[in-house]
Amino acid sequence: MLRWVANWASNHAPTPEKQAERALNELRMELFQAEQRVLDAQMHADYYRARLTFLEEVTKKGIEQVSDQRKGTQETSQALRPGVKLAAAQ
Repeated sequence: MLRWVANWASNHAPTPEKQAERALNELRMELFQAEQRVLDAQMHADYYRARLTFLEEVTKKGIEQVSDQRKGTQETSQALRPGVKLAAAQ
């Protein structure tokens, strides 16, 4: 029985290779999560940048001109995609 315990301990001991393999998997997951946070941060920055630009245009030109300008771009983009029609746009 003592020999079995010794063999089991030697076979399942945390060797540097096993520890490195476990750490490698953990680090890959941490890298993935960090990259996701960067992408999320970029998306948030783009969103706030677009809002700032919109509000700056509204304060300079007025809401009517900005609204008309945005409607023109939306109509142009919908004309480029004739096969796609949204229920709300009909």
